Amino acid sequence: MTATIVEAERRPSGVGAWFAHVGAVLGAVPGAYREAIGRRPRRTILLTILVVLAVTYPLVNRFFLQEFSRNVFPLPIPDDTVVTFMLIFGIMAIGLNIVAGFAGLLDLGYVAFYALGAYTAAFLSSPHFGFVDINILANTPPGFPGIHIPFWFILPLAMIVAGTFGALLGAPTLRLRGDYLAIVTLGFGEIVPVVFRNLADVTFSFSILFLNVSVQHLNLTGGPLGINPIDPPYLPFLGITFNASAGFAPAYLAMFLLVFALLFARNLEHSRIGRAWMAIREDELAAEMMGVNTVRTKLLAFALGASFAGIAGSLQAAYLGATTSDFFQFSTSILVLIMVILGGIGNIWGVLVGAIALVYVDKTFLPYLGQQIQTISPSFPNPAQFNFLFFGLILVVMMRFRPEGFIPNRQRAAQLSAHALAAAAVERGEVIGLDNTGLDLDVTPPGQTEVGEDARAAEVPKEARDL
Repeated sequence: MTATIVEAERRPSGVGAWFAHVGAVLGAVPGAYREAIGRRPRRTILLTILVVLAVTYPLVNRFFLQEFSRNVFPLPIPDDTVVTFMLIFGIMAIGLNIVAGFAGLLDLGYVAFYALGAYTAAFLSSPHFGFVDINILANTPPGFPGIHIPFWFILPLAMIVAGTFGALLGAPTLRLRGDYLAIVTLGFGEIVPVVFRNLADVTFSFSILFLNVSVQHLNLTGGPLGINPIDPPYLPFLGITFNASAGFAPAYLAMFLLVFALLFARNLEHSRIGRAWMAIREDELAAEMMGVNTVRTKLLAFALGASFAGIAGSLQAAYLGATTSDFFQFSTSILVLIMVILGGIGNIWGVLVGAIALVYVDKTFLPYLGQQIQTISPSFPNPAQFNFLFFGLILVVMMRFRPEGFIPNRQRAAQLSAHALAAAAVERGEVIGLDNTGLDLDVTPPGQTEVGEDARAAEVPKEARDL
């Protein structure tokens, strides 16, 4: 026992322990991969090929596919901008999956946190506030007006700001469930873009003891025009700038942030808090009776889910070099929710596939289809104008034939399969009744007819029937 205590005291703690853990995990990757090859060779090889294709796609697209599509045969190939937005929306879908998939909380105002992350980057890395001169290790000349902080410092700040507002949204909605929670979050999602649109002329004054503060006609958010330009992410040692004109480099930055989001969400799913979220999703009252602190757990779901949207919003603003309230409409919240549902609510890889598929359809396939149709018949309407109509049709078809999504969560798929089997049994006449949970109340074996009401009445004594 003494040796164990001494060994525990020698272990690193704090940041050293974290780096030691990361090193141990990376060192165990080759052995884990060999074990996976031996246990599931076909699945492991397929996943390896998919990962290699995903990592090399920006390079292959730049040096081969684009030339082929321009000079040989036009193909609906996503360009660097579309790939970057696929990854940005993938981060958002993973964050919303924490709220809606893990904790079972319907959030229709998720775009508000996306806007908060974008405006955090805009405030801290642009010349918008020209009356101050703050330049901290940024890629701007000294004396350049405004606030200029590197993107790598803004990223955690955007997470904190969005997570804080996520907790503030969750605090007054803890007793709400279902449709009522959706209505409140919908209101929050509508309020935030309107606030950013209307804070272009702020005037106020107040006095506290001997302190007098007066602000006259302050342009806080740029109004409908937004804030422009915003400093792009920059690597000083390599001299790489990750803006919209940087080719495939921003796609790899977004890929790096997406991997971080995947690992973070994966660890959350298998942690104690992840199990508490799933308990609340299945039955909040039962989870509370089992000792789960539902207040803290739901607040953490809102805060952590919002922080992912903060990452995506700050990356989007820095990548495009501008942000405006028009980027953050209610339709964006619905689009991300559709990604989560179609991909497989509760499954991290499923929602990522849903995000990639819908962004591809929205930004590449429908415009390509419209160009081909316009070539044949210029009077025919462009399908890209009806993107949400197509998304709705896709959603209806998926709910009819595969309600669990592309890559379903195992538990949800099992529940839906159980309900489908019970419904089929009812149609075949094998099940007499179901309760509201879908459990059999009375089962008649196959090949045996159901007892009729007259026969059942005949089994009752005459004295009882007279009563």
